[in-house]
Amino acid sequence: MSAPGSETELRRAAALFGAGRLDEARAIATAVATREPRSFIAAYLLTAIAARLEQWEDCAAFATRALEIDPRHAEALANRGIALRMLGRHVEALADYDRALALSPGAADTHNNRGVALAALNRHAEAIESYTAALAIKPGYERARFNRALSELVTGDFAAGWRDHESRWTGSEMHHGPRILPGRAWDGREDLHGKTLLLYAEQGLGDAIQLARYATLAHRRGARVLLEVHAPLKELLAEVEGVDAAFALGEPLPAFDLHCALMSLPLAFDTRLDSIPADIPYLTAPAAHLERWRERLAAIARPRVGLAWSGSRTLRNDANRSIPLALLAPLARPGRSLVAVQKDIRDADRAAVAALGIASFENELHDFRDTAALVAACDVIVSVDTSVAHLAGAMGRTVFVLLPFSPDWRWLLDREDSPWYPTARLFRQERSGDREAVISRLAAALPPVK
Repeated sequence: MSAPGSETELRRAAALFGAGRLDEARAIATAVATREPRSFIAAYLLTAIAARLEQWEDCAAFATRALEIDPRHAEALANRGIALRMLGRHVEALADYDRALALSPGAADTHNNRGVALAALNRHAEAIESYTAALAIKPGYERARFNRALSELVTGDFAAGWRDHESRWTGSEMHHGPRILPGRAWDGREDLHGKTLLLYAEQGLGDAIQLARYATLAHRRGARVLLEVHAPLKELLAEVEGVDAAFALGEPLPAFDLHCALMSLPLAFDTRLDSIPADIPYLTAPAAHLERWRERLAAIARPRVGLAWSGSRTLRNDANRSIPLALLAPLARPGRSLVAVQKDIRDADRAAVAALGIASFENELHDFRDTAALVAACDVIVSVDTSVAHLAGAMGRTVFVLLPFSPDWRWLLDREDSPWYPTARLFRQERSGDREAVISRLAAALPPVK
């Protein structure tokens, strides 16, 4: 309990929190918590404010303080679970979720968040059970359905996974509802003969590269295929077999009869693990670009190892995917040339570029035709899970992909190969965060230096 005056202050702090005035709300709640250390409401409000600000260490600490006052408060347990999960402490988070659900078994959000923690531990069968429990409580819970899709897909259950993955439009942070377009959405059932079909990118560069292969299948079913993708990909993907015309996102589009998001194509074509279209290569660098980059790299000795160690900072999971370049030092050997095949180099990595003697051409990579030609000029590509890994795989180049312990769905689990990219070899962390061990294994697998 709080003193009457403090209760008035906390009501005001809660109102300020609801209005988004977080600094003011935090100042009031902090003052009350300092004056009354046993005020559960003050500690609980500070937990919520820290969560809204994504200050997860503070969030966990305030939730712990609240639980010291009321150890059986289910929401405080669930909130600390969220903070611990965001800090990568998934086993501890799972314990909090289990305690919270023992107290409040009907909390759909807690079932969903428990599933996310389980998925991060690669315990996907249990994660699916948690998501299903959340959906049983709240049938329209699209976030839980989307999360379930990711576990279904990464475990190879494509039949269920592609269906559930359609919930991404409203159940993931990547979207704000389906795109509104003229014509009819194509779900794979309508005959394509004599129809113009727009296929459009909706997510990242790597997704567009991976799924552009389906344009060929649509063309073979009789469609005239229009492809709308990110501007840096437009010219390269225009050359995919079956693409009649390519457009950059935002460019005016001609008339079309049907449309389909690229990420919905595996569902439309009823893709299973044994029917993934993997007619590789389906991308090649243009001849003029190949010639220019062969000349550009003529003075760089072979073998050449192309490196892509970081992706877009805007990806929520980037910290789990990108790595500091300095960690790739074991790849440097006399007689082996290291070549940066990514366009953007972070300031924190520039010292490592110089220290490792990496050839960098960031200002010369104007679009993905240049990147493709640079990839083609290398003997092997080493990449984290970013667009370069997809590009090298789509080109049929040897690519070693560095994966975190809990990988993105497209790389599946417990295998070194990829049914999407037959020339890829996957190097997985055996323990979460153990990057050095996986890099050591990869370094040993590179072609020997003569």
